[in-house]
Amino acid sequence: MLLYISISTSQIIEEQSLFDENGNEVDIFAYQIPENYNPNNQHPLLIAFHQWGGNQMSTFSTEFDEEANARNWIFMSPFGGSPNNYNHQDAQEWVKQGIQWLEENYNIDSHRIYVVGGSMGGASGAIYANNHLDPTAPMVAATASASGILDCERRAIEMDGNNSMIEWFGGDYDEVPFEYHRNSAVYFADSTQSMHYNLQYTPLYLDFGEIETHRTHAEDLYNLLFNYNDNMWIDTIPTGTHGYSVIDEIHTCDWFSQFELQDSPDTINLNLDEPSRAYWVEPLNHVNETEFIRVISNRFYPEHSDSLHIINFIEISNTDSILISEILDGDFNYLHLLISDPIYDGIIIGFTGDFTAEVIQASVITEFEIDTIESELSNGVHWFSFNNLDIDNSVFDYISIDIDYEGLDVNQDEIWDILDIVLTINFIMMNIDPTNIQFESADLNNDNIVDILDIVMMVNVIMGQ
Repeated sequence: MLLYISISTSQIIEEQSLFDENGNEVDIFAYQIPENYNPNNQHPLLIAFHQWGGNQMSTFSTEFDEEANARNWIFMSPFGGSPNNYNHQDAQEWVKQGIQWLEENYNIDSHRIYVVGGSMGGASGAIYANNHLDPTAPMVAATASASGILDCERRAIEMDGNNSMIEWFGGDYDEVPFEYHRNSAVYFADSTQSMHYNLQYTPLYLDFGEIETHRTHAEDLYNLLFNYNDNMWIDTIPTGTHGYSVIDEIHTCDWFSQFELQDSPDTINLNLDEPSRAYWVEPLNHVNETEFIRVISNRFYPEHSDSLHIINFIEISNTDSILISEILDGDFNYLHLLISDPIYDGIIIGFTGDFTAEVIQASVITEFEIDTIESELSNGVHWFSFNNLDIDNSVFDYISIDIDYEGLDVNQDEIWDILDIVLTINFIMMNIDPTNIQFESADLNNDNIVDILDIVMMVNVIMGQ
């Protein structure tokens, strides 16, 4: 470890090397511990990325290290493997390893990791946030961009080619487009091949010079995410020329201080560049490795019932298996997995968590049919396989897992079966008016409404009786 003395403050700047599995040095980062550091307290981490041509010491020429010290924040400045790394995949991995090293050696508040960068480094925080959404690993709580190159393909076209991008991405933008898109905050030309969806919960601070090409990157991203990302700031009176010269360190850190990491949102809209955990879902396979894995889903817990968890999958594409993490934690009677988009034949869905039920049963119900789902418990994961199921994208398509309920059946024949479900569906569709007894029997969750939630319970009654 090498030691440097900062000219601007009395703070010690330290450097730490990172090594591969063979013991070869792959990267280096500089860091600064605040004067009032207390190992018994958690400290936010501020990461500053250098501009093109810089190194791990370059950001100490800004005032972000002084601001970090004044606020009792730890400060980190990565190298990224080269002066011209353009946030390629290895550079992102080394940043992750650097953060983990600091977490192992210092008391860092993992929910307050802030990122700022200039020019090439101005996109780093957003790009890292796009690619790292695993709540068990370092995530970005908020990021600031000073003249950030947010769309690598757009910038390459603006420059009529970029040799640094070609070097690190393995070719020009028309040769390896996926590498350009996965290493960008956004791809403006085609939203289906853009990772900007992943920035929904990452607060964005966008700054730029009054006259510079990168201004459109920031302004167009701001407009694209408006009413989608609720925490954005953009400079309306820009100053400076380019890079760190355009950004105010005090204002940026004041803005950062408002936010903590949101790592478990109930609604997720994702384009993932590889199989990885993102919040509470984890695709496990990549069908087409030059296209993004698409996942749109939400989860909710009805106020009238403490025993019901509902997950609604709107879209799952480019993967054949997905793990839903921690959803089975806690005590509840049943899980409802709503399928709003047809899931293609052969997909496997797994659930983890401290599931308390003794028996796992699963079924798929369409408007008039019930099919049993094959399930398997393996290494604490409950796997459900969807083979040869005719899921027709009806509003009544869902998976129902486990319940224990006793009561009178809907048609009063003392048998819970498909006839009760069909009759209840007709109540819901207002084809038939139920009698008082029929209504009370169909309202299994006792919320005075006969709806799809009662159908869920009914299926489990049938499967479990």
